[in-house]
Amino acid sequence: MKKLSKSPLYQQLVDAYNQRNSDGNAAQEREQAFTAFVEKGFPSNRDEDWKFTNIAPFLADDYSFELQEPAAAVLENTVQQARIPGLDSYTLVLVNGKINGTLSILPDASCFKLQQLSEVSDVNYFNTYKSEHVGAGNRMLALNTALFNEGYLLEVPASIVWDKPLHVIQLFAGEQNLFIQNRNVLVMGRFSGLEVIESVISLQDGRKLFVNNVTQVKVAEQASLIQYQIQHNQAEDRLIDFLEVVQEKNSRYDHFSFNLPGAELIRNNLEIVLNGSATETHLMGLYLVGDHQLTDNHTAIHHLFPNCDSNEIYKGVLLGKGKAVFNGKVFVERPAQKTNAFQQNNNLLLSDKAQVFAKPQLEIFADDVKCSHGCTVGQFDPESLFYLRSRGIGEDSARKLLVEAFMFDVTQRITNEPVKEYVQSLIYEKMENSFADTNTSVYG
Repeated sequence: MKKLSKSPLYQQLVDAYNQRNSDGNAAQEREQAFTAFVEKGFPSNRDEDWKFTNIAPFLADDYSFELQEPAAAVLENTVQQARIPGLDSYTLVLVNGKINGTLSILPDASCFKLQQLSEVSDVNYFNTYKSEHVGAGNRMLALNTALFNEGYLLEVPASIVWDKPLHVIQLFAGEQNLFIQNRNVLVMGRFSGLEVIESVISLQDGRKLFVNNVTQVKVAEQASLIQYQIQHNQAEDRLIDFLEVVQEKNSRYDHFSFNLPGAELIRNNLEIVLNGSATETHLMGLYLVGDHQLTDNHTAIHHLFPNCDSNEIYKGVLLGKGKAVFNGKVFVERPAQKTNAFQQNNNLLLSDKAQVFAKPQLEIFADDVKCSHGCTVGQFDPESLFYLRSRGIGEDSARKLLVEAFMFDVTQRITNEPVKEYVQSLIYEKMENSFADTNTSVYG
């Protein structure tokens, strides 16, 4: 732990905070978060929530905090390439956390309020939307709170339902290896509705990118929000994402997470607080983990009120020397009677060198509930593979069919057809590339 605390990046962050707040006027929230980070430093394998995810190798590189604004033509071309085929959507483009009004396409101004975070006058704005049940002891969250660079605040007014989805495209660029932290806030008013697709794209051109991102979401009474998080990044990318969602009564929240081969490190923390009765929550995840990749999904659902439903299904396919971690927690507090909570995690190993560490958890303090959880880790069913091959289907095609069937529980729940087709095409592409790699050891 002391070795990590003395790393160059650690000292850079300490210096950056002291320089930014040399006048001693740091907001109380930032000061408390900075103190919490300094006391313990970066997380290590000694921390229970990071037991199987060692980030020390990713902290050893030299990073810069200096941002770069790419040429307009480069930005425009990148945004065009990032668009999802067949998707009719609005677009919010952010370059290093700053809103790019030229490339963004948004609805009528009456449908939203959008602000650059640096323009929000209340520096403690995030106190309004956070929950006391979330984030305690999370060092990367504390680091972000102390030193986030930029971000956006998007508010959807009461009774406004957007007629098209919003595609949020975040672009990052620096002159050297880049370490960047942004904070985003999305507030859904009463009876409002929105569908969001999120993409993160590096313009580092071979240089390393480390993103420590935090998003806070408030879903008010009778509001509905669907979020798709698509992570198919470059090998030099390291992504740590913290998403906090607070739901009020009679609201619905759906989250789809798609982690695809590419980034060296993906760590997603998803915390849901059901802060009212009759809420409905659906968490769906697919992680396709490539060779030498580390993907870690930590989820937590906090049931605080009665008559709420939560449904969570995460499925993983591991290739080569890929490593995956899944930790799903469901907390049912004593007042949360009549809770209906389901959690399932399934993993399919396509290599004898792949590793998966799964830990589904239930903590129930109410007595009138219906809660269940389960976890499986296995290989291809040899009988199913033999059956398909005996019908004249090639080995690679047979494996892809079985993977498609394995993932069906999640993909069938994608209601946006262009997004479904796009995600499936990415999965097929990654699978073909992996099977074509002769260095990948696959079970037969």
